[in-house]
Amino acid sequence: MGNSIYANAFFMLGGIAVMMFGMRTMGANLERIAGNNVKKMLGGITNNRLAGVGIGAAVTAIINSSAATTVMLVGFVNIGLITLTQAASVIMGANIGTTITAQILSLSGTDGVDIASIAALVAAAGMVMALFFKNDRINKIGYILLGLGFIFVGLRIMSTSVSGIIYESGELRPVFKTIFQKDHFPLLLVLIGIVFTALIQSSAALTGILIAIGGALKLETAVFIILGSNIGTCITALISSIGTSTSAKRTAIIHLLFNLFGCLICIAPLWIWGKEFGEFMKTVSGASIERQIANFHTLFNLLTTLILVPFTGALVKLATKIIPERKTRAEAKLTFAYIDDRFLETPPIAVGNTKREILRMAGIAKENINLCVEMLISGIDTNSEIIKENENALNFLNRSITAYLTKLSGKNLSLLDERKVGSYYHVVIDLERVGDYAENITEYSAKLKADGVALSEDAKEELKVLTGKINNLFDISAAAFDKREDALLAKVDEIEESIDEYSAALELKHVDRLKQGACSAQAGSIYLQAVSNLERVGDHITNMAFSIKQYRHK
Repeated sequence: MGNSIYANAFFMLGGIAVMMFGMRTMGANLERIAGNNVKKMLGGITNNRLAGVGIGAAVTAIINSSAATTVMLVGFVNIGLITLTQAASVIMGANIGTTITAQILSLSGTDGVDIASIAALVAAAGMVMALFFKNDRINKIGYILLGLGFIFVGLRIMSTSVSGIIYESGELRPVFKTIFQKDHFPLLLVLIGIVFTALIQSSAALTGILIAIGGALKLETAVFIILGSNIGTCITALISSIGTSTSAKRTAIIHLLFNLFGCLICIAPLWIWGKEFGEFMKTVSGASIERQIANFHTLFNLLTTLILVPFTGALVKLATKIIPERKTRAEAKLTFAYIDDRFLETPPIAVGNTKREILRMAGIAKENINLCVEMLISGIDTNSEIIKENENALNFLNRSITAYLTKLSGKNLSLLDERKVGSYYHVVIDLERVGDYAENITEYSAKLKADGVALSEDAKEELKVLTGKINNLFDISAAAFDKREDALLAKVDEIEESIDEYSAALELKHVDRLKQGACSAQAGSIYLQAVSNLERVGDHITNMAFSIKQYRHK
């Protein structure tokens, strides 16, 4: 008997593993197929709370995990893509979307239909599509079917093994009668739900276990465990928020507060009117305990959302008080503004936001070029602190974006995204070189001051004109990089050529000034080096624009 219990316990763990693998496989490939749609949905978040709830429910239904949606939201808030208030309503919708998994799992209890055997056939078909078809879309659909099949196969393994553990000769073992069928203090059951869900990081998996236990469990017991599972699923997002911005931490706290308040709202009524509620669920769901559990999960999240949506602002204020703001300007620059490791599981979003981060890096490089030329022309050290902050930011972004691109390269990318990522490596290097030239020009400014010399008025005006051309090139190149338009590439080529011609003309003018004694040799040397550096900046910015040729027609 003992060996039988141990063997069934091992099979139960294996069943949980198969079911969770199925959930992850199905969710990951649904996400890859719908990646751009997920990005569009999340990009369409507005201040309309009901719209946010709907988007959260839809996205979570696609990716099969409220924890994953919340982790993604932590990333979006961390980079400032959405506000904390907008994220709050999406979190509420995510809790509704995650109940789809419970509804799917409850189908295993449908009378007269052997769902597991059908699911096994679906898994076999999915395996053939995943392993033997080269078409990317068919391959992903195969993995989706494989994952769906594994969910029910794992549930069947769990159900069979759980029966072997809790039943003996068709009767519940005494210990399980005590656990499942006697009345327990609700907070203990809630705690069980919290701890178990935190350990396996999936409220859906816990729901699957409750469904596997089936008829041995009273609904009055299951509902409190489900309440706890809604709190336990917040742990993933809380862990994910470690090391992020203050707003991102607040997002994770809002997820916890929402589920905690929902649990507190429901726990007393369910304890007092548990039997009456059980009868109500039987009327709504029929005699199947599996359907009752799934429907309660959905009903609980719907009611909690309806009750708490009007208090979204209050939840945000409470989260703000719990997590106060702590970050200096310099620290803010040494963080990503648009990308986050949480997006790596959604490659289309990660690639799109990497482009935004690179455009931000280009903006910092442009600012530093202007600041250092301004110092060179004025001869006054007014910008050195900001220039240093920007240079540190450019070095940070060079290292960190490159590391992020390396991680992204290891993901399942579309051919277009793969080529984009390959081109982004070179763009980041070009922008870092622009930062180096800005640093050089800053040093030239310091040398002029140390030597007690200044540029001629003509030289200053010429540098202003050249810098204006560089700024124009920055703007057009950034637009070409962002929008991928051929017409802009032609414009970039034209501006870059004009910079080369103007730089060559400036060298000739400088020679004339030297002959006329209108410029000192020391100042002239620095002037020529500055012109040369700015001309090279133009080359690197042009490279950024033309990087799109690697993928724009693919």
